[in-house]
Amino acid sequence: MKKNIFVIIGIILLIIGVTISYFGGFAMADDVGLATTMFGAGLITSQLWAKRDKSKPTWLSVVSIVCIAVGAFLLGFFQFDKESMGTIITTVFGLAAIIGGLIIGFIQSRPVKQIAEKKV
Repeated sequence: MKKNIFVIIGIILLIIGVTISYFGGFAMADDVGLATTMFGAGLITSQLWAKRDKSKPTWLSVVSIVCIAVGAFLLGFFQFDKESMGTIITTVFGLAAIIGGLIIGFIQSRPVKQIAEKKV
């Protein structure tokens, strides 16, 4: 039932948007392009939500999805280069992985040192 309500709301908003767009003078091809792009964004967001790690707090998933979506939308709206955005994402992800690995390595090596010192 909850899913049906959101589908109905989505259809109504789409109809309202297309109607207002007609009076605003937008081309139908532009409307279809925007609707298709946003539909794809909705699909990938729902798949990302379904694949999230359910053992982690929900707010982490929500905040990350919102920040990625809004940030990418703003970059696209202001004509930022797509390749540069991809480079930024992979660089940040790589740095986070390196830093996380260093921290985890440091944490895991500490108890081993303490156990070795106790045995001597």
